[in-house]
Amino acid sequence: MKKINSIIALLSLAAALSSCDFLNRDPSDRITEHEVFSKIETAEQYLNNAYAFLPDFQTSTEDDQGRYKLGGGTDEIGYQQSSTVTQTPYDFNLGNWNPTAMPMQRNWADYYGCIRRCNVLIKNYDLIPEEMSTGTSNRKERLLGEAYCLRGYFYFLLFQQWGGVPLITEPLGVSDVEELKAITRASAEETVQQILEDLTEAKKHLPVKHDDANFGRVTSLVCDGIKARLLLYWASPLWNTTNDVARWEEAAIANAEMIQAAEDAGHTLAIKYSFLFNQPAVQEEVIWCNNNYYLECYWWDVYAMPLGYGAFNVDGPLQEMVDEFEMKTSNEIPVLGYRENNTQILNPLATDYDPLHPWEGREDRFYSCILYHGAMLQGRQIDISTNGLDNINIGNIVRTNYFTNKYLDQDHNLLTHAGLTYRRFALLRTAEFYLNAAEAYNEFGGPTSTVYKYVNAIRKRAGQKDLPEGLSKKEMREKIRHERKIELCFENHRFWDVRRWLIAETVDNGKVHKVAVDENGKITYPVFQTRTFDPEKHYLFPIPQSEIDKNRGLEQNPGWE
Repeated sequence: MKKINSIIALLSLAAALSSCDFLNRDPSDRITEHEVFSKIETAEQYLNNAYAFLPDFQTSTEDDQGRYKLGGGTDEIGYQQSSTVTQTPYDFNLGNWNPTAMPMQRNWADYYGCIRRCNVLIKNYDLIPEEMSTGTSNRKERLLGEAYCLRGYFYFLLFQQWGGVPLITEPLGVSDVEELKAITRASAEETVQQILEDLTEAKKHLPVKHDDANFGRVTSLVCDGIKARLLLYWASPLWNTTNDVARWEEAAIANAEMIQAAEDAGHTLAIKYSFLFNQPAVQEEVIWCNNNYYLECYWWDVYAMPLGYGAFNVDGPLQEMVDEFEMKTSNEIPVLGYRENNTQILNPLATDYDPLHPWEGREDRFYSCILYHGAMLQGRQIDISTNGLDNINIGNIVRTNYFTNKYLDQDHNLLTHAGLTYRRFALLRTAEFYLNAAEAYNEFGGPTSTVYKYVNAIRKRAGQKDLPEGLSKKEMREKIRHERKIELCFENHRFWDVRRWLIAETVDNGKVHKVAVDENGKITYPVFQTRTFDPEKHYLFPIPQSEIDKNRGLEQNPGWE
């Protein structure tokens, strides 16, 4: 497919021209491309703006008036605020989204805007003067590698959401009307190939690691990580409809090599799971993180804390997410489901589970990720019981009555605004690749010792026992998916995992539950929401109708026509 040299037809022209990209101005207005790239400092600043659009704690809505946890569109989190407009997780969960209005619609314009920024730097690379950095890499060459890596990553994000997309590798001006009209979509396979080519080129120009001052900028190791994740997605049922085992083998090798490269560079598993999220310092396990949004840390706390602490709690873990955390002694999940009267269906193997004290005796990761009724926070117990301090009715919002501890700054006083610390959101960390490799090797060759090695390493770090020997391939698949849901919860993985596995129609369809505690301490599990997922269309997003209207050559995704 011809790679058309434009971006502007793919996004709202108004959005593109009103962005912070000063190269979108008329060249006679303040500064020209030549002036920008004649200094390495301004060239770097120009590319830096692309980093601002990397995924972070919260996900932007289309109108940019609100941000939410991506887990709110999955069985991880209940988004608790219905809205008078579309573009919130409520719309995912109730099926109220379409090509005209949907959550995350703005990603099309934002990501293509970042791709254009990368294309402009690549085009003007020869204008950038040579300047050696104080480190081990040439600063100018590093910028070239960053542009290719970021372009590949933003294409991966587009692929993740839409599948095959138009491939734009050079910038065009607004006046190139005919080429703008000629834009068509690449196939999913062509899109994957373009990403792999960009990552391969980027690696030639990037160091394996940066010093602390540049941590967060992409590296050759980041390229390997994006590639390893991409190949896992490409091998998964959503795209691998014939279950081509060669794809699984390629993904397995890439993720195993990524683990080795990460550990060689010092990115070993953290000693404790809890060390990774609630501290300002970046742990060694984190390979790549987003450094951009200090305010994101503030809003994460405002949304995550209970109401009685000065928060405006708008999303919280679902009971289904809580049920996934194992017991500490039996290593079993305690609850298998719910009956129509919302009573629990208990797991008989979880002999250490006490329904009267359901949050006692759980695995360590539960306490790192979830705050619950009776948990200590800032010197008192959380109280969601009837008339409790944290059972305040604000805006008639239905809440799950659980709270997100992962990434939370427990010392942040929302009433006095004291104690806020800056945390970095991990985009890549070593544990993901252990689980990636385990999944791919299991699908390729069954539950070999290699598969057990990777999964058990994650469980050992969590303080849990090794998996039982003799599991079938199917049983191991379920164990790996369970482990992934726990280990990576609230880190923007689950939303995409249930889609690539083609299980969203099961886990994101039907009733989900919350918790309630009455004045006598009785615990019940009412229905929080009844959800809808249409397998005929919801596995991929629709291309925004505004883009289809501008260019009828763009083919809409199935089910959204």
